[in-house]
Parts: sequence; C-alpha cells; structure tokens
Amino acid sequence: MKIHKIGKESFSIFDSSRKGEKMMVHFIWGKKDFRIYLQPADGTPPSNESFPIVHSAAGDKVQVTGLQYLNNFEWCNYDAVASHGLAVEDVCWLQGKRKRYVELPKDFMEIAVKIACREFGLERRAG
Repeated sequence: MKIHKIGKESFSIFDSSRKGEKMMVHFIWGKKDFRIYLQPADGTPPSNESFPIVHSAAGDKVQVTGLQYLNNFEWCNYDAVASHGLAVEDVCWLQGKRKRYVELPKDFMEIAVKIACREFGLERRAG
C-alpha cells in the first residue's frame, strides 16, 4: 500500500482510479476511510464552496467535487469545519439528515487535496 507522509501524519492509499475524466482517491488515516473526488471544472459551481480547484500539468482546471468519510459502513459527505484547535479540527459530515463530527488533523481538506494532487500529478496554485 502506498503511503503519503504530510506533516507528522501518514495516509495510506487504498485505491486511486480515473474513469474517463473523473478521479477518485480512497485513503486511510488511522482507522478511518476517506474518499476525495475530482473532475474537470466546467464552470458550474461546486456543491460545497469550500471545494478547491487544482490544475493539471497542461494547465486545465480540475474541481474537487466531493470528500467523504466512511462511518458505520455508510459514506458521509463533507459539510464544513465545525471548530478549530491548534493541531486538530472538528469536521462535520452529513449522512442523510444526520450530522457526524470527527476530530481530524488541522486543514484536513487541504491534506486530502494534496493527496489527490500527488496521486494524479495535479498542482495547487496560489490565486
């Protein structure tokens, strides 16, 4: 299993796939599973405004379209950061109408994007 070290944390890549223009990375931190989805940005706003845009080597824009957390064999969708700490943050995940809160490393969305960039040769640009 491929491992990415970001800061003091290690993330294991369980699966990474590209189906047409859609990309997905399934990764594990501790005993928790996460998936991040990306696809070419087509100008439509993302479902969650905190989903960033990255760029391919050719300069094309690629939009993060989803971030999920596996809870009790069901995937929950990223909602927002609920609270910030010095090294961790509580992240809110939606599972239907229910909310789940998980304590994760600070800037977890950025970590997930960095993992996807490493897997697919993408880059995050300033501005």
